[in-house]
Amino acid sequence: MRKYLNYILFAGFVLLVVGMAVSHSRHIHGLVMAMSDGSAEERASAATALIKAEQFMDAITGETIQIRLKAAESLEVLAAPSAVKQLLPILKDQDKRVRERAVAALVKITSKSPDHIKELLPGLKDGDSNIKKGAVRAFKQIGPVLDAIPQIVAYLKKEPDSRVACGDVLGSPLFAKESKASLPLLFKLLDDKDEGVRVSVSEALGKIGDKEAIPLLNDKMHKDTAQVRRVCIGSIALIADASGESMLAEAVNNPDDDDESRSQAAVGLGKIGTPSAIDTLIKALNDPDIKLRTSTVGALSHAGRPTRDSAPVTMVLMRCVAALASKNVDTQTGAIQALQGISAPETNIPLLSVANNTQYPESLRIAAIRAVGFEGNTGVINALVALMATPNTEMLGNASDAALTVIGVQAIPALVAVFQKGDETTSFHAAVALGRMGAKALPALEQVAKGANTGVQRWAAVALGEMGIADTSPTLKQLAQSTDADVSYVAKEQLHRNGQSQ
Repeated sequence: MRKYLNYILFAGFVLLVVGMAVSHSRHIHGLVMAMSDGSAEERASAATALIKAEQFMDAITGETIQIRLKAAESLEVLAAPSAVKQLLPILKDQDKRVRERAVAALVKITSKSPDHIKELLPGLKDGDSNIKKGAVRAFKQIGPVLDAIPQIVAYLKKEPDSRVACGDVLGSPLFAKESKASLPLLFKLLDDKDEGVRVSVSEALGKIGDKEAIPLLNDKMHKDTAQVRRVCIGSIALIADASGESMLAEAVNNPDDDDESRSQAAVGLGKIGTPSAIDTLIKALNDPDIKLRTSTVGALSHAGRPTRDSAPVTMVLMRCVAALASKNVDTQTGAIQALQGISAPETNIPLLSVANNTQYPESLRIAAIRAVGFEGNTGVINALVALMATPNTEMLGNASDAALTVIGVQAIPALVAVFQKGDETTSFHAAVALGRMGAKALPALEQVAKGANTGVQRWAAVALGEMGIADTSPTLKQLAQSTDADVSYVAKEQLHRNGQSQ
């Protein structure tokens, strides 16, 4: 009898536990529904209850997107420091809309008190990239309110994993405007005994971008560790003020600095863009380090035309053109590549001079041809057409037809006219260029196809086949019916090539 009584007691205990679990589950679900459907007061109350029970994230995990969105809204309504803490894990929600809503909620409530700021700071060191990015975005939008700057600087020193994110925040537009508040705090940390702190502060100063930091960065660059020096160089390059030019030139000219530092220094000099900075960059074009040479080309291009809408800088053009006379092939190549990046008609004559001069290596001649191939550069069309016919140098022809393709529709008449001359090599390159232009060249080729010159029709068929688009089918079918065997054959081959029926 006692045996059965024990069974009954055990069953009763199980039923009690199950009942309590079911009741708790219903209670939690009720709170989730209250956050979704209740009044503002009910939603805040439900969120508070879930937070106190340490059930908030567990309760909304697996729920619909709409419910997760409402949960973020409920935390915004609650607007307590504990709500900030709960919003951080929502930043890693699998749905972008939910993550965006969490950021919006953080922006809305975090500026209410320093305690809110304190709860957002851990997001800057979180191992989940979505949480870290979300926290940075929230800070950037909130701006330097409620003594946020001292808290962020203190957190940078305290938490190693937060340092990159802290720098991103302090260097963002709203915070950078308050650099007079952040710089003194960061300057104090430049002498911290922890190298990691000094590295992080040096990096943050570059992101903030205030030239007031350059003297101190210069001092650390020359007196601190190799790692701090590297970061200081990068930061001075980011600030890109003329007062830091000598330090950047030192790094570019110093083979003992690592290639990343030297490359960053070159980029900084390109932004500074003074004549002496350009001279340093021209000199670096023949440096043994290929990474530095590549960065230098980009820096010269930027200095020569800071934006696509800005006029070319004559001083930079002149120095790059002068470098074409160098006896060093790397210097000549880099100067040509920089001019290609600038894309200025003013340099057509010296570049074409290189392209047509057999005394230069073929690689330089090809580079010069590419450099004049930019949209709307009509002044070189005839010269490039002539270069397509260069004997025994197929690569020059290939470069020329590629450049004409980039120049665009304004080159079409000259390319079509090539077909009339009957030269096989030039006609082939013209057909390739027209084919690459695609639909833009189609009307001109359709007109050519209607003519009586079978030699022209044959090359028109080649160009139409190069396009590889369905719109060429009617004209190719028309040419396939030609009484001229060559025209008919070529047109049929192009139809077959593009999988079009005859």
